[in-house]
Amino acid sequence: MTRSWTAALLAALMLAYWPAPARADPALSPAGRKSLPAEVVTDLDRHIGCSHWSGEEAYDAARGRQIAAAVKTLRCDAIEADEKRLRQRYGRDPAVRKALDAAAHAEG
Repeated sequence: MTRSWTAALLAALMLAYWPAPARADPALSPAGRKSLPAEVVTDLDRHIGCSHWSGEEAYDAARGRQIAAAVKTLRCDAIEADEKRLRQRYGRDPAVRKALDAAAHAEG
């Protein structure tokens, strides 16, 4: 498996075990998500994961390692650059722009 595929799979598995967080755009239906390019949906899920983990408290060393691993797996340090790349690639698609805008504003 490639690194990005592995990271996406791990992120999806981690998201499956969390309590349901607020989606980047609550109005974005499952059908709406299906209508977006897969890499955009992956980026939206990364935004959600990064927002979640950035708000977590490292109350002990093990929890700190868990948070650090999640942030590294989700590549939270690259989320802005990846979003910029997606905006350049899909910038003419209004649905993609709307979804990326909602994710960017939902971060807090």
